[in-house]
Amino acid sequence: MPKAIVFEVDGSLVDTNVLRARAWQEALARYGRQVRLPRVLAHMARMGDQFLSVFLPEDEYLRYADELASFYRALFHEEYLHKVRPFRGAPELLRHLREDGWRIALASTADPDELEHYIELLGVEDLIDARTTDAEVDRNRLHEEIPAEAIRLLGLDGTDDALTIAGLPYDIEGAVRLGMRCVGLVCGGFTDEELRSAGALAVFGTPLDLLTRYAESPLAAEG
Repeated sequence: MPKAIVFEVDGSLVDTNVLRARAWQEALARYGRQVRLPRVLAHMARMGDQFLSVFLPEDEYLRYADELASFYRALFHEEYLHKVRPFRGAPELLRHLREDGWRIALASTADPDELEHYIELLGVEDLIDARTTDAEVDRNRLHEEIPAEAIRLLGLDGTDDALTIAGLPYDIEGAVRLGMRCVGLVCGGFTDEELRSAGALAVFGTPLDLLTRYAESPLAAEG
């Protein structure tokens, strides 16, 4: 079976986590909830989009969650998407992985057009074997369904021949429950300890750090 890597894009290849948290913070403020940025980030780290249930009473969540999420997406597109930048070394890491024989899938909770924008920013269209977003899966189990869909698109029968690289504890926890081995990157804004506690078997700084220390990483060991 071919070996493959599934990248959770946000917080590992592109620097989006703080920008997304700021957009959520503004969206919550519009609905009368003043929440400090670190708290938004902390709950995003563990709950993904489901974190809204932490900040809204049940009746308001049922009434406003979809509307608030739509407002957030529009706000992120208009005010924050153009500010997204790739992490240092991200395109070079992907190219090195391809040269080393890995197949590459991108998995993201971003909208499909956002993911296409990130691929264009990275300049790696020719390196990607599969891509998937929350538009293609069950939104109630994004942390597991998105990497599972990436594996299916790669044509793999299971998780034994795939690794995940992620920058959010939420994504690592979901991939581990799926049976995948994970490498964490702290450039997503979370600590070595947080990523290891979520299940990462190794943690690096940025994509450039992982590329520089490639020989000591699980990626080289898999080869």
